[in-house]
Amino acid sequence: MKTLRLLALCAAGLMWAMATVASAETVKVGVIATFSGPFARWGEQFQQAIKVYQKQHGESVNGNTIEVVYRDDGGPDPARAKQLAEELILREKVQFLGGFVFTPNALSVADIVTEAKMPTVIFNASTAIVVRKSPYFVRVSQTIPQVTVEIAKWAAKNDFKRIITAVTDYAPGYDAETYFVKTFKAGGGEILESIRIPLATTDFSPFYERVLQQKPDALFIFGPGGPPTVGMINTWASRLKPAGIKLLGTAETQEIDLPKVGPAALGVVTAFHYTETVDNPLNKTLWADLTTMFGKNTVPDLSSVAAYDGMELIYRAVAKFGPRPTGDQAIGFWRGMAFDSPRGPIKIDEKTRDIIQNVYLRKVEERDGKLVNINFETIPMVRDPWKDEHPG
Repeated sequence: MKTLRLLALCAAGLMWAMATVASAETVKVGVIATFSGPFARWGEQFQQAIKVYQKQHGESVNGNTIEVVYRDDGGPDPARAKQLAEELILREKVQFLGGFVFTPNALSVADIVTEAKMPTVIFNASTAIVVRKSPYFVRVSQTIPQVTVEIAKWAAKNDFKRIITAVTDYAPGYDAETYFVKTFKAGGGEILESIRIPLATTDFSPFYERVLQQKPDALFIFGPGGPPTVGMINTWASRLKPAGIKLLGTAETQEIDLPKVGPAALGVVTAFHYTETVDNPLNKTLWADLTTMFGKNTVPDLSSVAAYDGMELIYRAVAKFGPRPTGDQAIGFWRGMAFDSPRGPIKIDEKTRDIIQNVYLRKVEERDGKLVNINFETIPMVRDPWKDEHPG
């Protein structure tokens, strides 16, 4: 009798194991990003951070394999991004989409994402209006107004009276210009001129000559990241800094770029949601794993933490609903979700599906022989001001 019971238990265990194996599925996550051209670093940073996340959390959730399928949009190319989204949804049968460096690319997929009810995590695409374009968008980066308002407030409170803005001529640049100008003027400052610089610009001298002639207290810049932004800073350092014109910005002094600028970047003040030197356990382990896996000179940046946190949302949704969550299940689950990130505490706004997070005021300093951003003030859990001003 005992033998029969033992055999029955073994058979039941075997059937349970077989059922578990049979029910385990592959969850495909499609990531559309830039892996070629002048902005290729975005895709590389996304991919490295995702590999770190999967090293730390495993490549499966409850037995379901998480497979990340990458597609290269080549840069700002809405038609290409839409084509890739259609391919990933219709042919690859992905359960989630993520990525999107540039606002025009994210906007181009809004209709197909909505039609497919595809839960989509925006890793960057920082123009405030983006998440309004599809009820299946959430964002884990930032909005440009969210960080720009804080640097403008700081400037107005710290004896900057006359400022010129110079932004890249596309939607995020317009957000940066609008919110810096409005906030700085509200604080009593004067905007001498607002300059818009074409996205493909490589020679910034003609624009900066206009700045030099007007001799403002500071120049506020917004760049698209990568080589153009480095060029904006280097041109300031060579032409405007010797004249005593200070530089203000948001993400322009990422640590990964500072060696290309050199000591001229010392003293530049920016406001942003992630500072590479922020002191928390998750940031330390992100650094440690990135450098172990990809080399000692690897540096995390805004794209790293966005991809890392985007995977956190996806893993949690699969853990909650299994390998085939509906778009409405995932989005409903993510609304109001809060967790710790390498950047600090974050929360997905329950109403807007956008991110709430700390914004750090920081200055470029030299520490242990290298240039880094050092926080000197934290503004806790900042919402997107554009959505507060434009409820919808």
